[in-house]
Amino acid sequence: MDSKTLFVFLLPLLLRAMIAPYPHSGQGNHHGSTTAYGGDYEAQRHWMELTLHLPISQWYKYDLSYWGLDYPPLIAFGSYLMGWASQTLVGHETVALFDSRGYEGDPVHKSFMRATVIFWDAVIYFPALYLIIWKRYGGTKGSSSHNDNNNNGHHDDDNVLYLWLGCMLSPPMILVDNGHFQYNNVCLGLALSSFYFMTVTENIGMYDMLGSVLFCLALNWKQMALYYAPAVFSFLLGKSLRPRRRTTRPRELLKQLWDVVLDISKLGLSVVMTFLLIWYPFYHYRQDPTTESFLDVFGPILKRIFPFSRGLFEGKVANLWCVCNIKPISIRSRIPEGYQPLCALGLTMLAIMPFCILLFQIGKRRTGTRRSSTTRNQNNNNNNNN
Repeated sequence: MDSKTLFVFLLPLLLRAMIAPYPHSGQGNHHGSTTAYGGDYEAQRHWMELTLHLPISQWYKYDLSYWGLDYPPLIAFGSYLMGWASQTLVGHETVALFDSRGYEGDPVHKSFMRATVIFWDAVIYFPALYLIIWKRYGGTKGSSSHNDNNNNGHHDDDNVLYLWLGCMLSPPMILVDNGHFQYNNVCLGLALSSFYFMTVTENIGMYDMLGSVLFCLALNWKQMALYYAPAVFSFLLGKSLRPRRRTTRPRELLKQLWDVVLDISKLGLSVVMTFLLIWYPFYHYRQDPTTESFLDVFGPILKRIFPFSRGLFEGKVANLWCVCNIKPISIRSRIPEGYQPLCALGLTMLAIMPFCILLFQIGKRRTGTRRSSTTRNQNNNNNNNN
């Protein structure tokens, strides 16, 4: 690795580290809340505290008035690991159950908390974004001579590096996660990785299954990955239903139909197994196996992750519905609160439908950078027969 490449990779880390000494969300109980101290920084620290000390059956039930856990299970498992690291590396008092509430005066612990965000960025978000940019802009293009190829490859590598650096220096991404304090980039990095693997080959195969697993991990880290779910579903469905070789023979038609079923089954199995692996521990370690049903276990978790009881107007969160609530539209007073989420869902699906259809069509085309070995072998056999 040359000095230029090293500098490009270290600069985003340095900038994130420079944010660390500055205030985080809710520092000094800035919001003045009397029920829950601080903001997202304290919420993330509190989740480390409760996941470390409480049984898994209590994670989504414990004292919900004080930053109750309201993200999917994967981030809860991540909080457990970070809580263990905080207790081991910094001290038990940083995550002591109940007694550590509002713990923010220790500069060592604050540095640790900031370092956890940088760690997840470096491990998941940085390489995922590089993969996506390299796939789109990397590689040698154009000329026929060896020297021209080398020059083009060098310039392509530089372009990838600089584009990656530009994305890494994006102020919103740095300020929200490293300043305000969140772990959004983990979800985004997993989603980007899934997009990369879903577009490697022309046919559904192991890469697409890996992409499905990664996208399920993104969904289970933060529910905001649902923003991308209709697009992912449309693209993979189109890819599963891609046109095969035209034929009128019943046996070949049945084989093609079986291939479609097999492709969809591969993706479905990846999704089901990933969710099962992440969610099953909550059922296995439920508080009372004799009386608690499936709905008793997962109902409270889903209510925390999807708090429709709060309506569409979550405090301090700007969205389209807030805009639609100004006069003369005022949807909040015109539409009953219980119907607002359903109306929002219907309008959202209607708005994204054209783009989902477009992605479905893109998926049906030859989208991969290379074909699977099975397809190559079939094509070689056909050419030999001809």
